[in-house]
Amino acid sequence: MELATVWNHALTGTTVRELTHADDDLIYQFQAKHPAYFEHFQDHPVTRREAIQDLDDVPLNATADQKTYLGVFEQGQLVLLVDLIVDYPLPSLVWLGLWLPDAQLTADRQAALYQSLVETLKAADAVQLQLSVFMGDRTAPAFWEDQGLTAVQRTTVVRGERTANVTIYQDKFA
Repeated sequence: MELATVWNHALTGTTVRELTHADDDLIYQFQAKHPAYFEHFQDHPVTRREAIQDLDDVPLNATADQKTYLGVFEQGQLVLLVDLIVDYPLPSLVWLGLWLPDAQLTADRQAALYQSLVETLKAADAVQLQLSVFMGDRTAPAFWEDQGLTAVQRTTVVRGERTANVTIYQDKFA
């Protein structure tokens, strides 16, 4: 099941499609508009190489075919990047590696998009979603808690020579 296709059926006025290297410029331009996000784990603005590397990066013990990198578009404009690793870290679990909304996307609209994603994942037999939030992030914890996710663990993530403290949140689908 292709997640973008199924997710599209749950949406009105919004298009979801899998992003590829043909979208490298779009991905970089969108990520470059989010310097605060990247400041959590690196000491410089995102580079083009780092942005497009997102398309191919998978966590340890995951494979490229488990990854889905999606763009959500409204009125032809990219409004949300979503990076999912399906069946990771265990079967029927989904890791949300990136949820990067446009600054103009309201919390209510983000919530609606997230809830429609959950319905899509349930249709794909997923039972749980997990994600991490940087401890210095002042807005994400409240958003995810409002969506029904709960904090389950605090840990440290290492990226190159830098480390960041994160909280792992999970959403157990009913």
